[in-house]
Amino acid sequence: MNSRKPLPIWMQQWWLWFALILAVTFLAFWPSFFSAIVRVDASVIVHGISATAWMVLTVVQAWLIKARRRTFHRALGYGSLALAVVLVISGLQMLRQMVVREGTAAIGVPMLGMKFFYIDITGLALFVLFLALAIRAARKRDIGLHLRLVACTAIIPLEAALERVFLYTAPQWVPGPDVALSASIRALIGLTAALAIAEWRYGRLRWPFPCMLAYYLFAMLTIEPVANADWFQAFAFAVAGR
Repeated sequence: MNSRKPLPIWMQQWWLWFALILAVTFLAFWPSFFSAIVRVDASVIVHGISATAWMVLTVVQAWLIKARRRTFHRALGYGSLALAVVLVISGLQMLRQMVVREGTAAIGVPMLGMKFFYIDITGLALFVLFLALAIRAARKRDIGLHLRLVACTAIIPLEAALERVFLYTAPQWVPGPDVALSASIRALIGLTAALAIAEWRYGRLRWPFPCMLAYYLFAMLTIEPVANADWFQAFAFAVAGR
């Protein structure tokens, strides 16, 4: 590892980077969700609002740490666990609905929905894991690790937002959801690699960003064979209760 160097001021503004993720997500979901919320199913509203609230929470919490308001940060953090539960449960409900929609195809037939199920179910599992580890790091007063792990919980939902960004802004290169999914994963590989390299350059490399990079690389390499596998499709239908 490189010797430890002072971080530039712009790299220390965690709340600002969380706010950028929030802005990208809000703009990405504006056409299909926020601007049409009165026509959206209640289950989708619950998931969309809880996911958005989580991203708002990361901005507020990072600002509270920056402002050294640790008491408020801790109280809000424990209170946010209920929000995390709602987010995960509503996310699982979204996955169940997606599998049911795709359920007209027989097991063994390649389905685009299975790719989304793969990336979303593993993303939810990582969200829960990173959140649990973030709480543990906070209790040990390892604020640097805590911030990185919380950052990972904000990066995971960014995948769905980037899909829509690519579909809306570059339809000539991203003609459909399948290509958008691939482009989103590749973009997150680039983002997590950049974060890991930046940490390494300043002698501050910790494991969360390299772990996220490894996850997205693994997902890119395995999403096609796993999504088309009979055992995985059977698992997806079991989760959906079919």
